[in-house]
This record gives sequence, structure tokens and C-alpha cells, in this order.
Amino acid sequence: MTHVRPGAARTALLAVFAALLAAGLALLVAGCSETLSSPGIGSSAQTTDALALLPADADVYGMTNLAAARASDAMEAALGDTGLGMMSGTASPDFEEFVRLTGFDPAEDLDRVYMAAAEGDRERAAFVAYGRFDRARIEQFVASREDAEFEVSDVDGIPLYLATGDDGDRGGFALASDQMVMAGDESTLRGMLRRLGTSGQTPDAELQALFDRVAYPDGAWFVARGFDGMAPGDDAPPSAMAARAANGVVVSMSFDGDGVPVRAFLATKPEASTADVADVIRGSLSAARIGMKDQPAALDVLDRVEVDAEETGVRMEAFLTRAFLADARGMHGPMHD
Repeated sequence: MTHVRPGAARTALLAVFAALLAAGLALLVAGCSETLSSPGIGSSAQTTDALALLPADADVYGMTNLAAARASDAMEAALGDTGLGMMSGTASPDFEEFVRLTGFDPAEDLDRVYMAAAEGDRERAAFVAYGRFDRARIEQFVASREDAEFEVSDVDGIPLYLATGDDGDRGGFALASDQMVMAGDESTLRGMLRRLGTSGQTPDAELQALFDRVAYPDGAWFVARGFDGMAPGDDAPPSAMAARAANGVVVSMSFDGDGVPVRAFLATKPEASTADVADVIRGSLSAARIGMKDQPAALDVLDRVEVDAEETGVRMEAFLTRAFLADARGMHGPMHD
């Protein structure tokens, strides 16, 4: 085991990957949504492999297909000139040097990012990213940094980089191949490495039921469960009823065409009336229309949102138009800012 001293390398690798993950999640929660006859998320070999590696007991899972987003005219309207280069125009000298020496630019070379996290425990967040990584050049870059502090080890031929934070927690990343990188806290990361090359883990029935509701498995999707600790109190306003009734939520979107179709499913607790929850959601949409009466593009989107009650939850569907996405960027800046 060798020791390399941190700083720039840690910033350029760990922080950069983490920022990309956060940006991917920002894409997932940008809109409203339904599921039709949902195909679930098993249509991609990368999805199957990533979920076998990620912790099976997490509360939140997500995926963003950055390659599809880069090719989307609609996302160009949402992101503007900055595109998916989350650090374009504001990249630090360390990051620019990292790109120059390794040839790896996350804005172009990351294709898919998968994540899993335990609610209320951000230190347990983990992710698997697919793209193009020149392991030899990245390893050489890290080893050459005199201002970096990584503990570098080899796990069955895979380089593992660990760093200790100011709070004493240890985390890092592993370059599994020239096409895949994994990251997380030390315990989670070592667990993923142990599962590499095996059949991995399978989700429990509750989680699988949510996965089966993902309508756009190759665009972007977000699945969450375990809302008991987050539900509003009894003194919350009526509009909070949907959150109190929630047992899980699924959001997915596609980057095809001239807009972004978004579909979602709110799984409700057994004792909840799905019809009442659907009415609450419709009421919230009506209130939103009043608040956005001077924003034609937003009204156009809200007017076409469909809300339907089912036996086990509420389905929603929306379509984010190019005009809406461009207006949102104009009002708030690029979605990833």
C-alpha cells in the first residue's frame, strides 16, 4: 500500500464526480409527472449491473443518462450554452489540469450515473458511473500529485483510492475498468467491490414494485421510499396530505423529441384514499396555475398535467416544453447552477 499526498487530485476526482451526481439528480426533480404500462428499469445491462453493485438497503436510487441528455434539443434549451459541462466557465485550474493530463472531461466522457443513498445519511451515498476512463493516465495523475493525500491500494487488480475527511470519515473511488468507476464511503465501496463480477444483490419486493413503475428507464429516473421520518406533522396544511400518505415515489423522464415527457407514481400507504390524494394534487396544480398566471409557458405545461388515482397510488404525467425549459433557465439560470 502506498500513500500519495491530497488536494487538487481529490478535488478533481472525488468532488467532480460528486458534483456530476448532484447535477444528475437536479435533472430528475425538475418537473411533474404518470406511468403508463411501465417497462421497469431492467432494459439496460448497465442498469442491471449497477443495481447489483449498489447497496440494496438504500432509500433513494436514481439514474441519469447524460449521453442522452447531451443529445437532446430540449435539454439544450434547459441548460443553455453551458450544456452538461457542469463546471464550464468556472472550472478551477486544478480541474483544468486534471482534464489536460488525464484526457477525461466529465462533460463529454460520462455517459450514465447511477446512485443510491440512505435517507438522512449523506455519507452513505454511493454511485456507479459509466463512460470513458483512461485508468493508466488517471492513476499516473494521482500518483504525481505532491499536494494530494490518498491511500492507494489494489483490490483484486482494481485500484482503490481512499481519503480521510476532516471528520475522520473515509471515502473514495475505485476505477473498475476503462468504462466504469465506483465511489462511496469506505465500507460501501468495499462492499461494491466484493460484489463486482458476481450476481450481486436483488431488490426486495417493496423496492422492486417501485422500480417496476419507472416509465423511462433509459432517460432519467428517481425512486425513493421510507417516508415515515419525513412526513409532515398533523398540524401541517391540507396540501401536505399527499406527503403524509406517501409510501414511495417514482419519477422518470425521457430526453427524446422537442420536449421532456415526465411520468411519476406516488405509492400510497394502505390506509390512504388514493382518490383523496389525487384531489389534493389537483388542488395544488390549480394553486400553481394562479401563481403562474403571467407565465404562458408554465401554464401550458400545467394545463396538460394528468392526475389519476389507482388502487395503490396516484399516477401523474406532464410534458415539459422547450418554451417552458427555456423560460425556467431564464428565470433561474441553468438547472445545474
